[in-house]
Amino acid sequence: MMLGKLLVSFLFLTSATLLLANHPTAALAMSSEAQPTTRHLVIIGASYAGQWGTPQLPGYRITNQGVDGEESTQVRARFERDVIALAPDAVLIWGHYNDIVRAPAGQIEQAKARARDNYRAMIEQARVAGIEPILATEITLPIPDTWSETLKSWIAGLLGKQDYRAKINSHVKEVNEWLREFARAEKIQLLDLERAVDSGNGTRRLEYTQEDGSHISPAGYAAITEYVRTQLR
Repeated sequence: MMLGKLLVSFLFLTSATLLLANHPTAALAMSSEAQPTTRHLVIIGASYAGQWGTPQLPGYRITNQGVDGEESTQVRARFERDVIALAPDAVLIWGHYNDIVRAPAGQIEQAKARARDNYRAMIEQARVAGIEPILATEITLPIPDTWSETLKSWIAGLLGKQDYRAKINSHVKEVNEWLREFARAEKIQLLDLERAVDSGNGTRRLEYTQEDGSHISPAGYAAITEYVRTQLR
């Protein structure tokens, strides 16, 4: 009985080998089915995006087109060259921080409106080109939960002032909330990076920040990469 089963298995494997040898297209098809599909993803934005480099995201080949110091208007201006021309499967658009921090005095509302317009325009460009747009919320500046920080905030309140970091964060979060609502309405995947690096007090964890108080530390990028791996479709 055992000898019969072995003989049947041998004949089956021999037949399969001959079939693949005589039909290379069948062998190619089987090989292709065994390999996972790799999609080309372009990451575009300013320094936060650029310094992420080319993270290891399963199923994706990464091209990073982040440029230090840019506002969303500059990112939009090069979208055709740095995204559309590459014909990727998807594009991750990340960043309006510089729009906020560089807004001239009294023009913060115009800066936020401009950022929203730029997001809409880039998404439309991507869709027309058959590229899947993916959005990311911006990350906040860290404000540690310490007595000294609490005291500084209290004194600033008495003087009728607002902590610079808290002011920037409030504007960043406002545009982030718009991104969440826009992504839901337009059925666009959103990577909520703000919440992925949150310390629990509504601001970025201190260890996810470099000494300059703004740029992202290696630990921060590691946390972002891990989060994106769990969320990216």
